[in-house]
Amino acid sequence: MWRPYRIAVQKVLPNAKIVVDKFHVVSKANAAFDTVRRKIANADKGRSLGLK
Repeated sequence: MWRPYRIAVQKVLPNAKIVVDKFHVVSKANAAFDTVRRKIANADKGRSLGLK
């Protein structure tokens, strides 16, 4: 969860329970993996094995 949002909620609603849903956690993880995968793929462009 975005830290400034979590801090703001805790200040305004100190007794609130903050919940993060599984869909958005998995979505963020997939986006992070995709970013790393793209960086690796771009770095390896010159060393291709000719496979398609």
